Amino acid sequence: MWVNVPLPVMFRFSLHIAALVVLLGSPAAAQAQRKGVPTPAKRTPAPAEEPEAPPTTTVGSFGPDVYLDDITYTLRLNWFRSVAVDETNPDVAYVGSYDGYVFKTMDGGKTWDESRLIPERRPFYGDAGERVYFGRHRFNVDLGNPIGSDTPDKALGPRRKDPFAFLKVGSGGGGGGSATGANANVNFGIGLPGGAPRLQLLVRKFGKPTSGLNLNQMLLLRGVLPLEVRIIVVHPHNPKIVFACTMSGLFKSYDGGLNWVRTFMGTSPKGWMTFHVAVDPSDGQKVFLATGEGLYVSTDGGENFSRSTKKGVGEGVIDWIYFNPFDSRYVFVGTDYGLLRSKDGGDDWEWIYFTTFPDGRVVRSVALDPFDRKTGYIATHDGLYVTDDMLHGGLESWRRLGGLKFTGVQTAKIAACPKHKGHLWTLTNMQLFMPTVPGKSDTGGAFVYESVDGGKNWKVIYSGLNYGSMQWFESDPRDPDLLWLIWSRAMQRMKRRDPNEPPTGTPVILDDPPISEVLLAALRYTGVEPSRMLEYRWRSRIKALVPTIAAQFRYHRWNDLALLQDGLYPTLPYRQDSGWLVPHREFRLLFTWDLSDLVFNLNTVLFGRVDRLGGEFRGWLVHQIHRFYGELRRLRALMRNKPPRELRVRLIYRLRMEELTSLVNFITGDYLTRWYQGGDHPRGMDTKWWEPWPVRRQ
Repeated sequence: MWVNVPLPVMFRFSLHIAALVVLLGSPAAAQAQRKGVPTPAKRTPAPAEEPEAPPTTTVGSFGPDVYLDDITYTLRLNWFRSVAVDETNPDVAYVGSYDGYVFKTMDGGKTWDESRLIPERRPFYGDAGERVYFGRHRFNVDLGNPIGSDTPDKALGPRRKDPFAFLKVGSGGGGGGSATGANANVNFGIGLPGGAPRLQLLVRKFGKPTSGLNLNQMLLLRGVLPLEVRIIVVHPHNPKIVFACTMSGLFKSYDGGLNWVRTFMGTSPKGWMTFHVAVDPSDGQKVFLATGEGLYVSTDGGENFSRSTKKGVGEGVIDWIYFNPFDSRYVFVGTDYGLLRSKDGGDDWEWIYFTTFPDGRVVRSVALDPFDRKTGYIATHDGLYVTDDMLHGGLESWRRLGGLKFTGVQTAKIAACPKHKGHLWTLTNMQLFMPTVPGKSDTGGAFVYESVDGGKNWKVIYSGLNYGSMQWFESDPRDPDLLWLIWSRAMQRMKRRDPNEPPTGTPVILDDPPISEVLLAALRYTGVEPSRMLEYRWRSRIKALVPTIAAQFRYHRWNDLALLQDGLYPTLPYRQDSGWLVPHREFRLLFTWDLSDLVFNLNTVLFGRVDRLGGEFRGWLVHQIHRFYGELRRLRALMRNKPPRELRVRLIYRLRMEELTSLVNFITGDYLTRWYQGGDHPRGMDTKWWEPWPVRRQ
């Protein structure tokens, strides 16, 4: 028999029963107490896997004690692209550029060491079997000989039978497996010229490999092409190992960025492009590489890579690789056509994010919330998206983050602060279709946004400098709320003020020429000052009113002699010997005007080839002055107000100041020297750009 009891009544009844059990105790417990057996202690629940979240910050990165420090000093002029900070030592950081340079600092940005990655388009030119290579020779790992083996004859035995085995795709340099990289790229070291056969024979007698070298082609092509260092990754287990993803393969350093060896070069133009590299947090030998033709996997620490043939990652552009730092079995791969997830370390993949909108399915970055370990974020070319279950959610679990703020906006990176829950950053880049060029072009909308409430509200915390674009940012391991910021022509770092640091006293105001005068001096010295060019245009226009004058002078003379009269008048009694001399002079002036120059002339209109060349050179000058002279003034102010304590740093800064002064003088025609000596001020239009300005001494 069923009795329908209202829910509140059942709830009160269960509460009464529970209270009675608590007051009287259970029969087993009462019997144990009567027998003197101690009652088992109350079992405490196991702590949750998720760490307790600190209170959410309301200040964000730019607190009242945070300032922005420009640490571009001692870095040569470059287009900076990426930054990576060593997790084990936050004072060590690497900066990559668009020109193949990699800069390293070991003192938090005070000084920098420089190295350069030199690309090779291909290891074989196809000219009479000659090979060109750089660096050192690498032995075939497939044959059981590690790098630096003492038995080169054994390692190079199969290669003597087939000297071009490394050119065969999938041969692995030694004829085994489908690996590419160190095995397929065995041609490292300086080759011998093809015109030195005796030297080659001598080298072969010692059992050493030889290779031809086309010196003319090497000097013409090698090291002259820009090489974009897209991403730099420090090995999580060995900070001496550093990876650099470039547009011409993957480079690896074994000594902390001092020397580089290319361990992966791809097998096609798309395969040359490497976009990201990630190391398994639980297995330092397992490395995943994102390329333009799919995902590559290495099981020997990045020495050799094999192309994955799994569905979804076997081809196409891979933009980002993310290992779950708490459970590396979960791997996420962002591609140009969605996001994939693997639950078994990369053996199998499944789609967890996809959209039919072309920009929305380009996943540029992936991040996991460090507090709940389930919330996931992705940055796409159509804004940000978030899911509450990154580990098990599917295609329908994603929602847009940030509302309409990032709709239609490219977001290149998303990062979560490990110090404060809900503290997020993202990097944007606004691109729009242009009527003059195909595809989309940058519009200057490159910013770093910050959110302190989990992505509901965002604000711009960095908009860059006056010339360039935002490239990358990285969180500081020592103080995760602060960032290292990469502008295309500068590098800046957020720092906190030290309350214990004594004041430096009254700041010294430098007596330097303003940047406007330096710009004017450079433009006049090179002849591309806009006002001067407009004056030239006006003079060219006035010339159209000046006529073209043609002068002509003619002189005619003829004689009328009497002999003609004798013929006319034969009956005259006498001969007429006299005649008439008739001269004629004529002078003409012809004035012509061509008024078409008033309407159109290449020297007067504000467009055309000459104007474009002048505009490009003027833009280059503005960039150079902003870069060189701006850095020079900052260095001078630093050395006058707060000079570094280290002698090495002060010496490097002094050398850099001398270099910058020479560069600015070269561009402006020694303007800085004249200004400091006599106060030369190029104001107005009274000074001609092709004449030196007079030095006015005080």
